Amino acid sequence: MAKIIAPFLIKGTLDNLNFVLTADGLNYVRTKRTSFLTKDEFSNNPIYDHIRNHGLEFGQCALKAKVFRQLAAKFNDLAKDGSYAGRVNKILLKILQEDDTQEKGKRTLIAALDNDRSLAQILSGFESNKLRPLSSVLKANYAWNQTTLNFTIENLDVLNQLGWPEEATHIHIAIATAVWDYKNDQFSTNYSEELIFAKDSGIQSFNLYTTPILTNNVVLTFLFLGFAKQEHKKHRMLHRKFNTCTIINCK
Repeated sequence: MAKIIAPFLIKGTLDNLNFVLTADGLNYVRTKRTSFLTKDEFSNNPIYDHIRNHGLEFGQCALKAKVFRQLAAKFNDLAKDGSYAGRVNKILLKILQEDDTQEKGKRTLIAALDNDRSLAQILSGFESNKLRPLSSVLKANYAWNQTTLNFTIENLDVLNQLGWPEEATHIHIAIATAVWDYKNDQFSTNYSEELIFAKDSGIQSFNLYTTPILTNNVVLTFLFLGFAKQEHKKHRMLHRKFNTCTIINCK
C-alpha cells in the first residue's frame, strides 16, 4: 500500500488500483487482491491459528449459553438489557479460560467448570440488566444462607432504600435457585413466592426461601426486583429495562 502525495484527494477504483481515504485524512492506494482466502488456506495456515482456536472455544460457550440463559428465564424475561445474550457468552468464555489443563484451542468449558476455583468469583454479581445493577436498586443489606436457601432483609425502608422508577407504584421481590447440570445441558429451577410491596408501605422485614437441594452440580441463586404500576386492581410490570435480576450466590 502506497501513500498518495498530491494537492487533491483520490477515492475510488481504477483498473486494479483501489484509492482509499482513511478516517484521519490520509490518502493511500493499493492493488486489488487477486485471490481470496480459501477454506483450506484458513484451515492450514498457522497465521490463522489464534482465530481458529478462539472460534472453537467461543463456539462451546455459545452452545452452553443457551441453557444458562434459561436458568432463571422467568426473571430474565422481565429484567434484561439488549446485551444480555452477548454478555453471557463473554462470561462463559472467561470461565473457559480458567481451564489450565489444555492449550488454547483445546480448552473446554466443562473442564473449567469442574475445576471451580474461580467460578463463584466470576459469576456472583452477574447482572441480567446491566442498566439496573443491584447496587443501584437495593440500598439495604441482605443476608443469604446457602445451607437453608433463605434470603432475609431486616427493616427495609421501602420508599427510601429502593431505586424507584418514576411511574412505579409497587415492587415485586423473589429469588430462584437453579441447579445447572452443565455436562448434560440440563437444569432445574425452584422459585420462591413473590412478595409485593407498595411504594408507601413503610418499613418491612421479610424472608424468602426455595427448596433445599442436594447436588454436585453448580447451584446459582438469583434475586429479582421488579417494579410495577398499579392500574385499577392489577399490576402492570414496567419494561424490563427498569428491573433487576442478579446472581447473588454461586456454589
